[in-house]
Amino acid sequence: MEALKLKRARLRQELQQAYAAWTQMSGAWASPTATHTPVDVSGCPDSAKTKWFEYLAAKKRLVLAYAEQPLAAR
Repeated sequence: MEALKLKRARLRQELQQAYAAWTQMSGAWASPTATHTPVDVSGCPDSAKTKWFEYLAAKKRLVLAYAEQPLAAR
């Protein structure tokens, strides 16, 4: 169980870092309300798109980690 908590904490940190890297690269320091709107990356430079997709991959890893159940709960 503790290993799962550590994994989730590590993935949360990765997600935060990926988001910060994207906002820094794109220059889009979004307000808290803007983070819930869809992002159109069609006009972004390729370097910013890369950071955005890295953020999405980190988000997916975190969601999957939260979907995991400890062995005792199975």
